[in-house]
Amino acid sequence: MGVGIGGLAILIIAALATSALSAVIGMGGGILMLAVLFSFLEHGEAIPAHAAIQICSNGSRVLVYLRNVHWGTIRRFAFGALPGSAAGCLFLWKLGELGAEKDPYLKMAVGIYVLAATFLPKPKKQVTSFKWWDFPLLGFVAGTASLTVGAIGPLIAPLFARRDYVKEKLIATKAVCQLSLHVLKIPAFLLLGTFEWKELSLLTLCLMVVVVPGTFLGKRVQRHVSAGLFVTLYRIALTVAGVKVLSHDGLYKLLQS
Repeated sequence: MGVGIGGLAILIIAALATSALSAVIGMGGGILMLAVLFSFLEHGEAIPAHAAIQICSNGSRVLVYLRNVHWGTIRRFAFGALPGSAAGCLFLWKLGELGAEKDPYLKMAVGIYVLAATFLPKPKKQVTSFKWWDFPLLGFVAGTASLTVGAIGPLIAPLFARRDYVKEKLIATKAVCQLSLHVLKIPAFLLLGTFEWKELSLLTLCLMVVVVPGTFLGKRVQRHVSAGLFVTLYRIALTVAGVKVLSHDGLYKLLQS
């Protein structure tokens, strides 16, 4: 699928900006990047390309916040993410039997998911004690959803928000969890054969390179901008992205077909 020079420029700017956003507040950038990709690619193309891009985005974020990672949480999350990804692969395979007409419905589901996750009520108080099943269950659900929804940042964010993590600890630990899910997607998509890697490899590689300086830019910005402002901007940005994917990429294209 040809993107064109103008489309490539938009995608490069979006990759830089969204990776910087995620480096500042730990979330939001992935879904925004996915929403932009949906403007140029079909669902079956956008999700794998997004996974590859986010491997670099989350990977670079892990590097700059490495000393803040809580590895105990990572182990528990991965315990559920592995079988969850296998379940998601099976679910995606069954969806593939529906054909191309499923695309608007999947994008509408993504839009609804974004809006629901954005306006999920905040916890009334932080919880410092852990239950043995909370992060394994979260890993399973996120692993299953990530292959079809793509960006699972807002899905896993509420449980992290209930912990007594300082901002850097939350950003770092959450980035490792998301990185593991995006890495698990690659063999799944290769197995399913749902992505034309040769056709889109140059575009994907270009965007993978761009997100790395975006992460370092966001790390510098974080020192000078209040967290409260960025949380507000995050909710606004996700609302716009969710409405756009739901209405234009989903409902509008469904009515046109």
